[in-house]
Amino acid sequence: MSKFLLLAFRNVFRNRRRTLMTLLMVGGGVAGLLLAGGYFAFMTRGLREDTIRAGLGHLQIFTTDHYKRDEVRVLDTGIENWRQVASTVNSAPHVRGVAPRIEFYGMVSNGIKAAGFMGSAVDPDAESSLGFSTQLASGTGRNLSSKSNGDVEALIGAGLAKSMNVKVGDGLTLLAMTSDGALNGVDVQIVGIVKTGIAEMDARFLRITLPAAQRLLQSDRVTNLVVGLDSTDNTDVVYKELAPRLHGLQQEMTLKKWIDLATYYNQVHTMFNGIFLFMGLIVFLMVLMASINTLLMAMLERIREIGTMLAMGTPRSWIVALFMLEATVLGVLGAALGVASGNLLGWLLNISGLHMPPPPGYTINIPFRVLHVPALMIGSSIMVVISLALASILPAIRASRLQIAEALAHV
Repeated sequence: MSKFLLLAFRNVFRNRRRTLMTLLMVGGGVAGLLLAGGYFAFMTRGLREDTIRAGLGHLQIFTTDHYKRDEVRVLDTGIENWRQVASTVNSAPHVRGVAPRIEFYGMVSNGIKAAGFMGSAVDPDAESSLGFSTQLASGTGRNLSSKSNGDVEALIGAGLAKSMNVKVGDGLTLLAMTSDGALNGVDVQIVGIVKTGIAEMDARFLRITLPAAQRLLQSDRVTNLVVGLDSTDNTDVVYKELAPRLHGLQQEMTLKKWIDLATYYNQVHTMFNGIFLFMGLIVFLMVLMASINTLLMAMLERIREIGTMLAMGTPRSWIVALFMLEATVLGVLGAALGVASGNLLGWLLNISGLHMPPPPGYTINIPFRVLHVPALMIGSSIMVVISLALASILPAIRASRLQIAEALAHV
């Protein structure tokens, strides 16, 4: 077997120029897949962590009624004894903490103009302990504080601030329906202007503290509880641990993973997977077609040699095996070259500090980075080796079917 492999290796490098071109083609395909896949992996991982840190958390707890029916009045499907639920969750392993959240809608007015807003109410200390971040526009105030001087503090989106013509330190009036169906209002002071990176969100974003929202809405309930973990990789483990603990409480609870709530992330991830699969198909066909042409040329140049081997009693199946082994050697060498060059190019791109322009709807540039994904290296290498092996089938069969007399007489 070792002599057979040595013969295949020598045949591969018989025509060094053609072999070099084939290796460059195969290696380039692998390197391209690694760069594209590594960039997509960086984008999806970064988007995943940014989505979680932006306040989505790793897990969220709602009442079952929240998904079974629409709210007739604000917070009528909210969590009542949320402190008891939070205490139960905090005792589970890998849980960093729990942050209560209220989601509500209303109108905001500066006395001259009014606009709708999407409001959220949070506990600033709980949010901070979980590492949730709010992106403030440059030089535009601070985050919410649980120790205010008596004024109701608010964060406002950059687009909404521009629409209402307000800046940090200015006041606004919030109007919303209470849990009893009455209209209530509260004056707030702007302490920071938020830039989420999504223009539509910036045009509606408003956030106040949890006690202020409960006074405005006249309810002690919360919409949901956001659970932060020590690592995203532990999400499934904690989900299985918490699900039984939430049964038997006064209200029936529903536990949701971040992946079930991250609609935008799922859409982007699906898009990237589709693009990568399409690129992989193109590389596969490119390697297959070019390799068939290269191996057919090699077979035509060796017709007399093949005839000599057949005349000496070499089984025709060995001829097939030899050509397929040569193609496999080419595939392995090309894959190794592609993995090495792809990782080197990825490293050079990572230290270059390149940035991509913001995608539609975003206002922040995206860093260009390439992750080194072992599974991607293995998968790309296997794909090109299979491509070369498939490409060798036609030349191998044609070589094995040559007639000895005609092959020996070939010029």
